[in-house]
This record gives sequence, structure tokens and C-alpha cells, in this order.
Amino acid sequence: MMRHKGAGWSNPKVLAIVAVIFLCGAAFGSAVTRQYLHSKLFPPRQQEPMEAARHLGLARLKTELSLTSDQEKIVTKELDDYAKYYQNIEEQREDVAEVGKQRILNVLTEQQKKRFNEIFNRRPER
Repeated sequence: MMRHKGAGWSNPKVLAIVAVIFLCGAAFGSAVTRQYLHSKLFPPRQQEPMEAARHLGLARLKTELSLTSDQEKIVTKELDDYAKYYQNIEEQREDVAEVGKQRILNVLTEQQKKRFNEIFNRRPER
């Protein structure tokens, strides 16, 4: 029997097919492993009790917990304090983001600034 020239493992087509199969297997294995590890090592974050209470609302807390007037005053004060604290953090975050944006714009050319602003303004609103 005669052997065809280029047949076998040294054929570039065979090597390309083997490489594609290997890369697909590696990508699939990586995705499955990542999903598994994230589900086991990083469980979904539970909402903080204060945040949950703030979203629930004072009126509902009052009725569901049967708060006394003294308890209602304390709960109201704590929720208000939390809301003020949260607002301060949000304002600081916005300030830091604006400073960062300005630093980025300072190093860009005019054309890059225009494109950056187009990209930045296209972000979905939260």
C-alpha cells in the first residue's frame, strides 16, 4: 500500500481540527468550572437588614411589627440616619467618578474625548 503524501498528524488540516477541538473543550471546561466555583465560593449576597428595612418602609414595619410609639420614633430615627449616610456615600461615589472621568479626559486627544463622551453618554441609566 502506498501512503499519500501529507496524510496523518503532520497535515495542517488535521492539526487545525485537533486544535479547534482542544480549544472548544478547554473553553467549555473553563466555563463550567467558573460557574461551579462561583456558585460554591461566592453565594448570592443577601440584602443588609437596614437596606431591606429601608425598602420595606416605616408604615409596613409599624403594622407588621406592631411598634409602640417609642419604638416607632427610634426606628424612624435609625432609618433616617441610614438614609442620610447612604446619600452621603452616593454623593462621594459620584464625586470620585467625576474626578476619575476628568483625569481620563485630560490625557485624551480631542477626537478621543469626543468618542469617549459618546461611549460614556450611551451607558444605560441605573
